[in-house]
Amino acid sequence: MRRAVARSDSDRAWWTDAVCYVVHVPSFADADGDGVGDLAGVRSRLGYLELLGVDALTLALPEPAGRHPTDDVDGLVSDAHRCGLKVTVDVPLGDDPAELEHILRSWLAHGVDGFRVGGDPAGGGDPTEAHRTVRKVLDEHPAVMAAGRWSAAGPLDLVVDRGLVLPRFDADALQAAVERALTAAERAGVPPAWTAVDHRGPRQADRFGAGEDGPRRARAMALFALALPGAVFLDQGEELGLAGAEAGVPLPWEGAEPPFAFSTAPRTWPVPGDWADRTVAAQLEDTDSTLSLYRRALELRQEHPAVAGSTVEWYGAPPGCCALRRQPGGLVCAVNSAAAPVPLPPGEVLLSSVPLAGEQLAPDAAAWLV
Repeated sequence: MRRAVARSDSDRAWWTDAVCYVVHVPSFADADGDGVGDLAGVRSRLGYLELLGVDALTLALPEPAGRHPTDDVDGLVSDAHRCGLKVTVDVPLGDDPAELEHILRSWLAHGVDGFRVGGDPAGGGDPTEAHRTVRKVLDEHPAVMAAGRWSAAGPLDLVVDRGLVLPRFDADALQAAVERALTAAERAGVPPAWTAVDHRGPRQADRFGAGEDGPRRARAMALFALALPGAVFLDQGEELGLAGAEAGVPLPWEGAEPPFAFSTAPRTWPVPGDWADRTVAAQLEDTDSTLSLYRRALELRQEHPAVAGSTVEWYGAPPGCCALRRQPGGLVCAVNSAAAPVPLPPGEVLLSSVPLAGEQLAPDAAAWLV
């Protein structure tokens, strides 16, 4: 039997509106100097995730490491919990429910708090039976979450939607994608979980256009996704506005030269040499940086009473624009994907993806208002 989603703030499930930071372990941080990221590297950077303001981290490990947790996980989970962070894991469905059950129980023995269940079983079969296996195991662990796409059984705790992985930045397409996802989540009886990145493809800052267009639109997309009800899976590096390289390139931490403190190895994966102003250290010092925008949005999402409620209301907007209101909290998010500025909705501006010019919202921008 599927667990009901808690209805009050005091006892609602932790994952209902969590922001989960997806850590692609091989490209996050290398602690042992072999040129490849590792769990010890993740553990050494937990302070950054706490500073960023996310609620959980999701470990994405290459096969077969994702199937066989090691003792390194224990220290990571313990330290993450001390930082107030939940730890979740990407697990493949595979094609053997017995193997899936073994994987889940192995990770649970190390104290993880949830799972993001991947795609379809091998061969593209129906995931329903695998989802039932997940539910059977997690019904023994009521504080542990399972996220995945909707299936006929609908037994998971979050419905992961990929509708925001759009080929272009378009307000009409955003509204349509959200409406479809909310309908699917309502049908399943659980909250939605949003993701705007396909880790196998280009980053948003590259996908949405060349030059300054892509990073500008990616900033607007960040405010739109974080304004939505439900959970959010934030892919590593999106908060830095990285462009010019595939998503699997190592994260730049600090310094003026590649690999920007990702590793002490003399040779590692190639990192763009022009990322010195994109590093974590550089952006933490810049109040106008993409990282600072994410930190402020995550702070408001956690603390501002307007960022609350599971209902989305849409209201009239100029062509090429959309505007939603979260209810009952009242947060308004306006998005302009048109070529010209448009009037802002009435209200006090909490945050905007670009500096505002009077009462106008610039092209390729978004703003939060109350």
